[in-house]
Amino acid sequence: MRGPLLNAGAAVPVLMLHSVAPPAALAPHRWLQRLATPPELIEATFDAWRRRGVRTLRSDELRSFLAGRARPPDRAVVLTLDDGYVDNWVALTPLLEAYGFNAIVFASTDFVDPRPVVRPRFRADGREQALEWKGYLSWDEMRAAEATGAVEIQSHAKTHTWYFTSDEIVDYYRPGNAMTGPRSRLRFLWLNTHEDNKPFALEQMGDASVPWGTPVYDYAPALVARRFFPDPREGEHLVDFVARHGGAALFETPDWRERLDAELARLRSGPPRTGTYETEDERTARVRAELVESRSVLSARLGHPVDFLSFPQGGMDESSERLALEAGYALWTMPSRAGSRAARAADGPHRVYRCGGGYGLFGDARGTAASLLSQRLVLARHFGNPLAAAVTRAVGLVRRVSAGIGGAR
Repeated sequence: MRGPLLNAGAAVPVLMLHSVAPPAALAPHRWLQRLATPPELIEATFDAWRRRGVRTLRSDELRSFLAGRARPPDRAVVLTLDDGYVDNWVALTPLLEAYGFNAIVFASTDFVDPRPVVRPRFRADGREQALEWKGYLSWDEMRAAEATGAVEIQSHAKTHTWYFTSDEIVDYYRPGNAMTGPRSRLRFLWLNTHEDNKPFALEQMGDASVPWGTPVYDYAPALVARRFFPDPREGEHLVDFVARHGGAALFETPDWRERLDAELARLRSGPPRTGTYETEDERTARVRAELVESRSVLSARLGHPVDFLSFPQGGMDESSERLALEAGYALWTMPSRAGSRAARAADGPHRVYRCGGGYGLFGDARGTAASLLSQRLVLARHFGNPLAAAVTRAVGLVRRVSAGIGGAR
């Protein structure tokens, strides 16, 4: 494929990564292991980019492109990382420095490590060291990363959590959906009751940190949720019921759901135990305060304006976009459900579409060579290469057909 990374300037792929760490070092958090990109793959990526003349853009350059004020150079990408994990300092920053690239890291202020600490870095002095992989960036580390010129810190809002939105119980906390699971979001059950310990969640949070049988009400990302506050007595009763009927072992019985639902129905048939909802005005005030506080705190602590927002979990709507603009943000990311594609000037001056990391075209069980080929094809597709578009469509079709056949067995 000749010149698959040529960019005519009409689109800029904005890549989205999270952790840059050896997945094994992040155990037992399988959800985070799934999001992790090994440092060796990042280094191989940067080496390939440098050989092909790829350039990474800063947020002000992306902003100029989206506003129609400037045309990006050929082979331009934007590298972004969500959540502000400590490995963005430990591993990512030295690799960015070594290869001459830059990245935008979105940090949630509730999770910033408050300690005055700057941890050792990956290959920073040519020798291996004992490295700390689990945790979140400190203020000193963010300032040090920005001082290299290779990293800029922007906003990932404040709470980075989910909230209950109705009295409908959609599940119960149990071993099968425990918070360290690869797809589980239920860590918010711990986060929302340990707000002061969020910076240390990866050390303190485990599957048994929330009582088995805790009801999981319908929920949504914080910045779109209209919060429901359940009657705590309902959860206490269900947790006690599970404890009295075997604890975790109850969920090994085939009728566990029927038993819990029946107990819930019996409980709700008695005296009313109703929860409360936020008013729409209260929701608006809460979301506005979260967006304003994150921006103001980051700006004050880092010494520069913060005007780029990544909505956590893609949790955004027209109301939150309006509030982001009122809070002073100039750019914000669009959710993955909007489609994996590059950013275009036609999208307007504020909305930033992203396209993942590009590594997963050939599946999760991939080696470095396959991952690099996948990303090269994905970038080429976003740059408008028709052959790459045809290949990625064909590979995607084969994967879907294979999955369907496997699921039918």
